[in-house]
Amino acid sequence: MIKFFKKIRQKTLAENKFSKYLLYAIGEIILVVIGILIALQINNLNEEKKENKALQQNLLIIKGNIEGDLVLLDSLRMLREKLIPNYKKEQLTFFNNNFNPQTTMEAARCFDAISFRANTSGFDALEKSPYLSLINGSTLHKLLLEQKTAIETVSITENETNKTIDDLEARMSYITDLNTGYAFLSMDEDAMKKANITMVEIAKFFNEIHSSILYRNIIAKASLRDITIIPQYNALIQINNEVIAEIDKITKD
Repeated sequence: MIKFFKKIRQKTLAENKFSKYLLYAIGEIILVVIGILIALQINNLNEEKKENKALQQNLLIIKGNIEGDLVLLDSLRMLREKLIPNYKKEQLTFFNNNFNPQTTMEAARCFDAISFRANTSGFDALEKSPYLSLINGSTLHKLLLEQKTAIETVSITENETNKTIDDLEARMSYITDLNTGYAFLSMDEDAMKKANITMVEIAKFFNEIHSSILYRNIIAKASLRDITIIPQYNALIQINNEVIAEIDKITKD
């Protein structure tokens, strides 16, 4: 029997059938491997397309958030730039020991708590998503981190300023009746007439608070906003525009 199988093997080898079968088997394995690699590559490309699409959608949301922020920032900056000269003008009356009712009336807006609240919903979502890794270390990622820091800086400065003014205003309310002042700031001329509030009473009220050390401290604090908050607004506006420009590069590719 052993001799029989030995003869068959020798005959098969002689006819080269085994080598042909081996080559065929190896070729088939190679084709299967190539097919698997191609399938994996196609799958990876599809996944990459899905991730890039999701990233771009998120970036467009961030861009929309920033565009809204820029409108708000610009309006707040213009408002502050309009009001700051009134505070500085009032501050001069303290140093010159004089009182101008109109100047004090215009400076009374110092009590307003103006705050910027950025819309960070898009970036917050990106930070929690797996797509942040797609821009990790990129120029856009660095700009988004700079923007986040700039937003926090603006928030800290505004909160500190507004809290100081709110505290001073609260202390003033214990020693001064502020009703006339609030009425002047919130009511139109007809409403004040109905409330029997005369301009003489209004002038008397503003003369009283003009002499208040608390009011003077509020004006002093408000007068510094051109060197505190305005530069921070400008820095944030610049970074926001840079972020939008970088997002446009990525989403238009």
